[in-house]
Amino acid sequence: MSRAADAPIAPAIVEQASHWLMLHWGGQLDAAQQARFQAWQAADPEHYRAWQRLQRLQGTLAGVPAGTASQVLREQPDRRRRQTLKLLATLLLVGGTGYTAQAQLPWREAMADLRTAPGQRSQHTLADGSRLALNSGSAVDIRFSEHERRIRLLTGELLLDSGQDPARRPLIVETAAGEIQALGTRFSVYEVEGGSRVELYEGELELRPRQATAMRLQAGQKSWFSAVHLGPTESADANAIAWNDGRLVAERMPLGQFLGELSRHRRGVLRCDPDVAHLPLTGVFPLADTDRVLVALQQSLPVEVHSLTRYWVTVGPR
Repeated sequence: MSRAADAPIAPAIVEQASHWLMLHWGGQLDAAQQARFQAWQAADPEHYRAWQRLQRLQGTLAGVPAGTASQVLREQPDRRRRQTLKLLATLLLVGGTGYTAQAQLPWREAMADLRTAPGQRSQHTLADGSRLALNSGSAVDIRFSEHERRIRLLTGELLLDSGQDPARRPLIVETAAGEIQALGTRFSVYEVEGGSRVELYEGELELRPRQATAMRLQAGQKSWFSAVHLGPTESADANAIAWNDGRLVAERMPLGQFLGELSRHRRGVLRCDPDVAHLPLTGVFPLADTDRVLVALQQSLPVEVHSLTRYWVTVGPR
């Protein structure tokens, strides 16, 4: 009996297929590489099966044409490409369809209805009158129907002022962790590793993790939730959405945390030396010119900014 199409693939073959995938992401193969690639596929039916599964994962998830998917993947930074390759290789190894990858692969963000690049922010008025703001490096899909208003946050952070819908359709923000239903509200949602952080400034919200009991938030509260867990309720921080006005506000914020937030608004790598990560910082900083912010840090703290290039910066002790 032939092996099922979704059966696991041997780790050694996964490694070989991943190697060929990286070469394809790098651009057009030369004649010698193409010949070796064809010989590799023909050498073993499992080689061919592994490659075909990679093509399905790349080209058919969410209806994305294979050429578009490959182009998007080639445009990703090396770190993101390695993450994508690791995910695809895992699916090859354990078997299964592309459902798991659909929410994690980068072309979903590249083809989102609304998105922002690093250092870019945007504001939008939706069809129901809701006002939606996107922070740097964010992406959403808008899915309004006759039954509901749904916003899918694919990555990054949004700020939403919900509109009054004459049809009284529920307004839902969907994340990887679950759903947030708005009840006449102003709130932000930030996709952080492992879950979603929600800060509520007006109205009321219901947090619905995918595999945990729902919870309501009242105005002035915030919480974090994953698919299986709800975090404690705390006081919302109005400074957390200062990005919507082009500012980053710090009140005795550790420098390491501050630089982590600042790095979201510039391209490249921004590192903090552990020796200065604890230094407290207070101030209001403009996001339109992050280089200017780094200069200001040298004037207010005992630190020095080291720039290997414009896109590789380290803040360390003076």
